Amino acid sequence: ALLSRNIRPEEAAGYFAILNHARQLPLTQLKAAAKTMQQERLSVVKRDPNFRYYFREPNAEFPTFVDVHRNPEAYHGRLVTFRGHLRRLVSDPAGASPDGLQQLHEAWVYVDGAQQNPVGVVCSEVPQGITAGSDILVDFVSATGYFFKRYGYEDRTGELRFAPLILAQRLEWSPPPKRSGVFSNGMLFGVTIGGGLLMVVMFWRLSRRPRGVGRALPEESPNFAEPPDNGGAS
Repeated sequence: ALLSRNIRPEEAAGYFAILNHARQLPLTQLKAAAKTMQQERLSVVKRDPNFRYYFREPNAEFPTFVDVHRNPEAYHGRLVTFRGHLRRLVSDPAGASPDGLQQLHEAWVYVDGAQQNPVGVVCSEVPQGITAGSDILVDFVSATGYFFKRYGYEDRTGELRFAPLILAQRLEWSPPPKRSGVFSNGMLFGVTIGGGLLMVVMFWRLSRRPRGVGRALPEESPNFAEPPDNGGAS
């Protein structure tokens, strides 16, 4: 059945076989197959009036989550890619895996257009740099895997919900590169010291000037209550 809670005993063999199969294939091959599947579904969904809302804009993204939710039979055993942010990551021993899997990772990924409903991802590899936890927030994650079924779980209020469950090779994380500042710490320290020395020299030179030399002080103090009139320029 494509709708059930937990992994039932009769599903275990297929569950582990798919995970083992996914980890043996090149990730590029998995992604290419997922893209082909999306193109197949796009030709079908665009003719469906129930999906007209999701294609209001010319460059609208394919509503993968909605399509999987409405048409799980079309995705059963097929590859699909989800992108979003990670809110939960836990790791556990693989248990009675006949294929030598030692550890499995369970990730909950929230994607755009899913109305705060997660995608369940089970995989055998996770990226370095992500700290596991049951209440985390990591952006720019993705996973490509085989749709297994709609997995039943209880939300925080105890209400029964169902999430797409995909069996993947790995969870990917692609954070944007950090922007380097204009100055490094060393450069900033040098500029600060140099500026301080310049101010000392200027103060020393001005203090040695004869009185009365230089620009006269204004008769009134500056007023910053309103900006000066600059002729109407904005």
